[in-house]
Amino acid sequence: MEVILLEDHPHLGGRGDVVNVARGYARNYLIPKKLAVLNTPSRQPTIQAEEQFHNREVSKEKESAEILKEELDGFTINIKAKTGIEGKLYGSITSKDIACVLEEKGYIIDKRSIKLEDHIKEIGNYSIEISLFQDIKININLLVEEADD
Repeated sequence: MEVILLEDHPHLGGRGDVVNVARGYARNYLIPKKLAVLNTPSRQPTIQAEEQFHNREVSKEKESAEILKEELDGFTINIKAKTGIEGKLYGSITSKDIACVLEEKGYIIDKRSIKLEDHIKEIGNYSIEISLFQDIKININLLVEEADD
């Protein structure tokens, strides 16, 4: 049975590809999960229009990621936190904390795109990698300081 893929599939192909699969696989898995639709002549123009729209949206996202990269690459943010003995933090600094500080500065970045090897638990300077788009990554500097109580 021929189907048109609506999403990228690791074993079948990319979005918009026409593939031949077993009837049961199409009817019981791909179509109900909205991963594919049956290939009919009337669906071809609709799928092509959707693919063009998707490509335009991806291009816009990539352009905005490039602009954000120019603005933020090498950017430094400061976070003040309560500390205990020897510069150890009460609690830790997480990707959510970093995303909140960036949002306060006017940059909306999803916390899941901020790559931390582990939570930050000490005062110091850190280099943080942020993935803005598929292959666009930046590094920002994080300065964790002792809070003035």
